[in-house]
Amino acid sequence: MKKFLCIILAIMMLVPVGTAALAMNAGAEDVLKAELVSNTASAENSAKNAEGATISGKVNVSFIFNNDGKATLLQGGHPVKVVNIAANGSYLFDKLAEGTYDLRISIPGWTENNVTSISVSENEDVEICENVVFGGDVDQSGVIDVLDVAAALANLGENVTSTNINSDVDHNKEVCLGDISVILATKNYGQSAFTSSYFNDGWTNPY
Repeated sequence: MKKFLCIILAIMMLVPVGTAALAMNAGAEDVLKAELVSNTASAENSAKNAEGATISGKVNVSFIFNNDGKATLLQGGHPVKVVNIAANGSYLFDKLAEGTYDLRISIPGWTENNVTSISVSENEDVEICENVVFGGDVDQSGVIDVLDVAAALANLGENVTSTNINSDVDHNKEVCLGDISVILATKNYGQSAFTSSYFNDGWTNPY
């Protein structure tokens, strides 16, 4: 009988110990999970910090440029990054350091568009609402006039090369009457290139 009671007492003493051990294991798992979540969040924040700032925008024309159109980011007058303008007129600069930049939009046969004093802080996303360009600046003088018409007519019927690419205003890889039409269009003829200043709401002063 005494032996039986001793066995029962031993079992009763072991139960709390086992329960406590399970509780300790569960607590350890919770701590590990918490540390994992914390480390993951920290890694994600570090990755975001490494991405840097972005500057994006869109040109006011939407036909395919065949990767001829370029958006150039400058600091102190020196190019720091160049990207192609996409078929829909959009462009994006990413992984930028904090600072102040100037932007130049250049498309063969079109007027340039320049935006100055674009300030970005760390990891900020800046959007330029619109870059306005005009088709027909064949001689790249900054003004669309009769001299551009004459320059395009001189290359009429020719396939596009590096020497006459500005005459291919509609960027169809051939200098044709369509290019002349673009130059003489009311919205283009007489227009000139301009530089605008960036404002914090994303808009630019157009003239």
